Amino acid sequence: DFNSPLTSMDRSSRHRINKETRTLNDTLDQMVLTDIFRTLHPKATEYTFFSSAHGTFSKIDHILGHKTALNKYKIIEIIPCTLADHNAMKLEIHHKKKSGRPPK
Repeated sequence: DFNSPLTSMDRSSRHRINKETRTLNDTLDQMVLTDIFRTLHPKATEYTFFSSAHGTFSKIDHILGHKTALNKYKIIEIIPCTLADHNAMKLEIHHKKKSGRPPK
């Protein structure tokens, strides 16, 4: 749980990302991982956290997935939550059943 925006799109203020976040993004790239929500919704301005101290919104919660498996991610959405300081994220994964007989 990084609790950090990964791109400037993940902040309502559009502030640039810092050096630590760039390093994190480089590591995710090396591991061939991606933020599924941002990949499927590149221009979305939906957020998972509101900072009352700063009056800003940010998406600091992420579901990461391997880039080669993007076709398995069916739907991803941010679900508003009134009882917590973070909104929930929901990912539906398309699971293709293999045909044929089950193994013995």
